[in-house]
Order: sequence, then C-alpha cells, then structure tokens
Amino acid sequence: MLRVIGLKLVRLVPVLFLVSLATFFLVDLIPGDPAAAVLGTDATLEDLEAIRKSLGLDKPITERYVDWLSGALSGDLGLSLRSPNEPVTDLLQRSVGPTLRLSAMALGMSFTIAIFLGVWSAQAAGTRVDRLVSGAMFGFISVPTFLAGLLFIFFFVFRESIPRYLWVVAVGLIVLRLAYLAISRLREDRTDVSGWAGYAIAAVVVTGLLLWVFVQWPDFPRTASYLYDDNWREQLRSLFLPALALALSEIAVFTRLLRADMLSTLQEQFVLSARAKGMPTWRILFRDALRPSSFSLITVAGITLGRLIGGTVIIETIFGLEGLGKLIVGTGVIPKNFTIVQGGVLVLAVGYVLLNAIIDISYQYLDPRIRRGRV
Repeated sequence: MLRVIGLKLVRLVPVLFLVSLATFFLVDLIPGDPAAAVLGTDATLEDLEAIRKSLGLDKPITERYVDWLSGALSGDLGLSLRSPNEPVTDLLQRSVGPTLRLSAMALGMSFTIAIFLGVWSAQAAGTRVDRLVSGAMFGFISVPTFLAGLLFIFFFVFRESIPRYLWVVAVGLIVLRLAYLAISRLREDRTDVSGWAGYAIAAVVVTGLLLWVFVQWPDFPRTASYLYDDNWREQLRSLFLPALALALSEIAVFTRLLRADMLSTLQEQFVLSARAKGMPTWRILFRDALRPSSFSLITVAGITLGRLIGGTVIIETIFGLEGLGKLIVGTGVIPKNFTIVQGGVLVLAVGYVLLNAIIDISYQYLDPRIRRGRV
C-alpha cells in the first residue's frame, strides 16, 4: 500500500514541474511589452524599466525561471504591480480561505443531497418518484449559477416567507410518503417490524426536522459580510445562499451519476444475495451498494471542487465575497497585475493536481480489488 502511494506521489513531480513552467510563462505570452501592458502608453522610460526589473524581464529566461521557482517554493510570489504593492502571498492568503470555505460547503451540500436523491431514485427506478427526481434535476442543471444567486437573494432575503412555506410543503409531502409506506408495510405483515418501523422512525425524524427548521428559520444576509465574524453560525448563515447557488447544478450532475451507477450495482450478484437473505433495504442500499457505486461520484466531486475553487468569481461578486476568483480576475486580470495572476494560477493548478492525487489514492481504501491489483 505505502509503495503504491509513494509511486503516485513521485509521479506528481513532473506534473508539478510542467505546471510551474506553464504558470511562469504567462507573462511571456502577453503580446508586446508586458511592462507597457501594465503601465499603459503614457508611462515614462523609468517606470517601464522599474516594472521590467520587478518582473525580471532584464534577465535571461532560465535565470528568471530559477529565481521565480525558488521564490515560489519559499512562499515568495513577488509584489503586486499596483499600489500599495502588497506581497502576492499575503493577498492570496486572505482570499483562499473564503473561497475554500465556500467551495467546500457547496460540495458538501451537493454530495449530501445527491446521495439521498440518487439512492432514492435508483431504488424507485421507473416510478413517479424517479421521474419527479429526474425532472427536478434537469431543471436544476438548466439554471445558470449567476441566475440562481440572484433568485436566492430575491426570495430568501426580500421574500423570505415564500421559501419558508415551500419548505413546509416539500417536507410535508416526504413525511406523507414515508407514513404511507410504513402503513402499507404494517398491513402486509405486522410481525415484520423492520419492514415498517424504519419508515415510521424516518417520518418522525423528518417531521421534527421540519418543525425545527420552520421555527429556527434564519434571516439570510444580502452579502457574505458575516463571513469574517468569529461566530461560526454567522459564517454558515453568510455562506448558505452563495454555496447553494454553486451547488444547484452540481446536485443534478451528482444525482444522475449516482443513480446510473446504483442501478448497475443493484443488479450485482452480491446485492441479489443480500436481498434473498432478507437483509433490510436500507442496509443493502447504504452499506452494500453505495460504496461500490461511488467511484465515479468521488472522481467527479474532486474535479468539481477544483473547478469550484477557481470558478467562483461570479458568485463572489454577487454576494460581495472577497475570494480567490475575485482576486485573480478583479485585481489581477482586469488591471493587468500579472504577479497576482501568476500566483493565483499557480495556487489553483497545484491544488487541482494534489486534489486529484488524493482522490486517486483514496481508491485504494474504497475498493479492495484495487489494493490487490485485480482491476
């Protein structure tokens, strides 16, 4: 096991080297003089020379790369080319935290909801529940992220009573469905306690959740201003709407992917054997079938997290969040502040590569066949 993990980590070295090369040459890909692109046509010769020296353009390219890479490895990504000329590392440290929290919360919401809906849809394949979930997912994936953010602000901030009562209706329907299933199982066989008790307990739990959320319904802020508050509840309240806007389309993708894999797994011999032995449905679904059905989901989730971290600029702008995407685009690309662009792209690319390596290694723990080299 350790040998396999070591080999995978060694293979990362050439990938990270290529990433550093591509990031370094961003400045050289700029048409014309990068210093003139930063300062504009009215710059003096002295200002242009100062920018060229700051970017290292007066040195041979190999020397520039070695200096830049050694600085990056020591945490020095240079200074911002715009006043007040702060260290790029400090700017990235302030921006990475909010973006990571937002992306992680969006991914967590997507994962949790998709597992429930995907398993439920696969179990009820071909029924009205399956068609309802599939239709809702097609609707979710059709809504652009920016539109979802604006709609959430309108309804949750300015018309908060509408989603509050829609929550009651949606969860109420789930409770009625669970109660109906519990009564049906009870009528079929009163002695089979495991058959109806699970649905009855689930109905009680969901009812309690419904009442608790209805009573504790929070006032969501228009912007993510409380994200920098020390109170973690205020931080969650600030992040909820932007995270939900990011998660909406991912919920649809994850649900459809998990449903397809679950349908295939539920036809496997070990699942049919478990059913023949009389195992409870919840155990078969969540303990036996879910884990082997989650490989594609975990792969896509890892790719999604990397994409979320680098693609949150629109949501960060709508909700006033000073994150990494807004820093790279608003403070780097638009004013042509290339040191910020270089540093931001390097952090995103390295994080993306490491994240995919972690996912690759996680397969060793999820599937014994991979550990034994059988697949």
